[in-house]
Amino acid sequence: MTTGGAESGEGGETGSTDEVTTSGTTMHVPVCGDGVVEGDETCDDMNDVPDDGCKSCARDSVVFITSERYRGDINGLAGADQRCRMLAALAGLQRFDTFRAWLSTAEVAAANRLLQSEGRYVLVNGLVVAENWEGLVSGTLLHPIDVDETYQTQDYVAWTGTTHEGHSAFGSEFCNGWTTLSPEFMGGSGLSSVVDETWSFFEDAGCAQDLHLYCIEQ
Repeated sequence: MTTGGAESGEGGETGSTDEVTTSGTTMHVPVCGDGVVEGDETCDDMNDVPDDGCKSCARDSVVFITSERYRGDINGLAGADQRCRMLAALAGLQRFDTFRAWLSTAEVAAANRLLQSEGRYVLVNGLVVAENWEGLVSGTLLHPIDVDETYQTQDYVAWTGTTHEGHSAFGSEFCNGWTTLSPEFMGGSGLSSVVDETWSFFEDAGCAQDLHLYCIEQ
């Protein structure tokens, strides 16, 4: 994935700088396909090839399920994010320090703490999970999130506490904010082998269980 990549505007045309005049003031308008990253663009590589890491001037976001398993006491959301970043760094993934876990608490939903990108969500091997954020939270993925940061298939269960829309799972106890192994608490989990909405929430699990995490590049 290139850090300045993207495709051109509709029809594969590359554009030049546009200007809009409003009340006598000339305003510069970003053009997808001119090779300049500006405005809301996260990449712009002057072509219409989506598989180069950039689509419609929005960067692909890598998503993986962790190779490691964790119990419910993962030091909260910050601890989960740190585990994602550590594994991404060890695997040599680009922008490893931006990864966050697909994880919610009763107070903070995943959708409110993750970037809702217009770009594609892809596995480390390039397979497309969703065309954009709307596809990710639609309830139907294009491919399961079943590949870890080392390119190995992981057909397992992941901690999420999150509905497929990115909301905090109603009724989940989130392992007391992902800080406890106590049998008095449960935590929501999802299935990595499926493409329906149960990829994100399937059932509650005991906090002493060893489960994986989903990690998403921001």
